[in-house]
Amino acid sequence: MKPELTPPDTERPRGQRLLFVAGLFGVLLNFPLLAVFDHGGRVAGVPVLCWYILLTWVLLIGLTGWLVSKTS
Repeated sequence: MKPELTPPDTERPRGQRLLFVAGLFGVLLNFPLLAVFDHGGRVAGVPVLCWYILLTWVLLIGLTGWLVSKTS
């Protein structure tokens, strides 16, 4: 028999956290918040909406990677 790498009791909280992160970013990248950042403002010549989407996406990747690699 091959030993399990992670105990089954740690998989459920990790899955719940990842589901929460997916829901959070679903809300952050949905219409009402996108409309808040969709105005004529620019930062370093780039529209604020593009910065918001880029930073939210980077945060999603970083948080997901941290949750997946985190050991209990």
